Amino acid sequence: MKKTLLFFLILIALLIHTKGNFADANPVVEEEVNYEKERAMIEELFRERSKLWNNIYERTMETEEWTKNLKNMVVEPLLSFDVEAFKQACEYPTDMDKVLDLKIVAIENVVYGKASMEAKIRMHWKMEGIPSKYEEEIDYRVILKKENGKWKLCDYNVYQ
Repeated sequence: MKKTLLFFLILIALLIHTKGNFADANPVVEEEVNYEKERAMIEELFRERSKLWNNIYERTMETEEWTKNLKNMVVEPLLSFDVEAFKQACEYPTDMDKVLDLKIVAIENVVYGKASMEAKIRMHWKMEGIPSKYEEEIDYRVILKKENGKWKLCDYNVYQ
């Protein structure tokens, strides 16, 4: 009886050991994650922000009114950067390009924090400059913060 029990225990130990060594024999294929909700939300925030920036071309806005509208979609540190850039654009008009359209063509590595979200995106921009219209795709690392139950742009940087 003891020999039979010992034989089965050794057999089980060998099977477990073999299964551990050949774990890659049956790889688990990770399903492609679809971040459609996040893509749509980030794209809409960029679209709203672009419309606000395009208002510089169409009508005169006071800094306070512009900042109030901006606070609906942007938080610090991007908020301070945009407000300063707006003041500079009003004081020293430049040849700032107009955003005609934008679209997120890829999104990956979405990570949620307690009140934050980070993602890597590829944005397709349709722009209009002084000489002509053009299109470009740029990769960004985007950070959003949740403020009063609403997601807002916090920062974004070009990454390669």
